[in-house]
Amino acid sequence: MGLALRLAAAGEAIVIGSRSLERAQAAAAKVREAVPQATIEGRENLDAAALAERILLVLPVPGLEAFLDSAAVHLAGKLVIDAMVPLAVHKRVAELTTPAGGPSVSELVQARVPDARVVCAFKNVPSDALQDLSRRLAGDVLLCGDDDAARREVAVLVEHVPGLRAVDAGPLRLARYVEGLTALLVSLNIRHKALTSIAIVGLERGMTAVGGTRA
Repeated sequence: MGLALRLAAAGEAIVIGSRSLERAQAAAAKVREAVPQATIEGRENLDAAALAERILLVLPVPGLEAFLDSAAVHLAGKLVIDAMVPLAVHKRVAELTTPAGGPSVSELVQARVPDARVVCAFKNVPSDALQDLSRRLAGDVLLCGDDDAARREVAVLVEHVPGLRAVDAGPLRLARYVEGLTALLVSLNIRHKALTSIAIVGLERGMTAVGGTRA
């Protein structure tokens, strides 16, 4: 919901998918209420995947593999942005629950849909902060992926959201460490009753996300 709100406010046309058409339409209506100018509609998951040019995955991780089995044909050749982190909280500490088939969710998605252009992104931005449109965001979004052009495309999308900066973090295999950072941040949030994110110091704002060259 937070990403839908922020990207709709930035002028992106959005299709929200859900297993239930009614829930998808209700979510779209909620976004439209907060962002009256939004171009948004709700569809069932497979319809949404078929319609979209770029797909942002924010599914419950336990249902991911079943979704990939049915939706792979709609994801092939497309930019697929993975914003999921498999977490469980035990005694107020968040821990990763590694998905079957890969050391990270992003790598699992790429392995199951090898023709997709998978990029790990948005994993360290707190969802509660995203959903509060009155709150200015601050932080960096680490991008991991094996397709340079795909990372560049996601970088542009990230920087449509005021306060966020896209940072090229390299190949997709590094997504496992980005997911680990999320576990740490959630644990900090629980301990300190806060909404934390990350910022990478030492990189100039004027650098492009991919390749480290000046814009």
